[in-house]
Amino acid sequence: MQNQINKETICQSYPCRIEVCGGIASGKTTFAILMKRIGIEPILENFRTNPFWQAFYSDPGKYTFETEISFMLQHYHQIKREYGNGKIKICDFSFFLDIAYTEIGLKDSKLKAFHTVYNEIKQELSPPALLVYLNCDAETELERIRNRGRAVEKSINLEFLDVLNKAVKLQVENAKKKIDVISVDSAQKNFVENELVKQELTDLVFNSLSPILKNASMI
Repeated sequence: MQNQINKETICQSYPCRIEVCGGIASGKTTFAILMKRIGIEPILENFRTNPFWQAFYSDPGKYTFETEISFMLQHYHQIKREYGNGKIKICDFSFFLDIAYTEIGLKDSKLKAFHTVYNEIKQELSPPALLVYLNCDAETELERIRNRGRAVEKSINLEFLDVLNKAVKLQVENAKKKIDVISVDSAQKNFVENELVKQELTDLVFNSLSPILKNASMI
């Protein structure tokens, strides 16, 4: 029987969260929702409330700054709102992904401004207890994008996905120096339909998270 994280054993003062990082259509939301099986509550990005996301996909180079600043603040607000309730959370977004987008789309003063805001956020929010990296090749991502058929994503091409994936990988490598990271090949691991894979990944997260919580005197 799948282990359950007992919410009553979690320290109320320790706002523990997991962030999921990966390229477009790498499976971030599906993965986050899967973790409900072990008592981890998902915080899902409501990207449709961002006023700039459609414009970004139509012309990423032109609208990167306002899009990424607003997404970062949206993520900050969602996490901040959930802090202090004593429950482990998993976000289907990551600040490391936000940074990856800006590193390929911004430069000079706009990039500096983004990092200025991000540094302010870091002063208030603790880093994630765990980062889940969904590694997925651009070809698979593009196929998934086409299959889900969002009109706004029609302009996304293989080159953009490949560049973004490389930027994400770089941020994940930097993150490994500071926090615990687990990597999942989301092109090969079918955690949408395969029950054995679902069990494998929930066990992986549980086993990776348990020592962190013990070290924090949480369980």
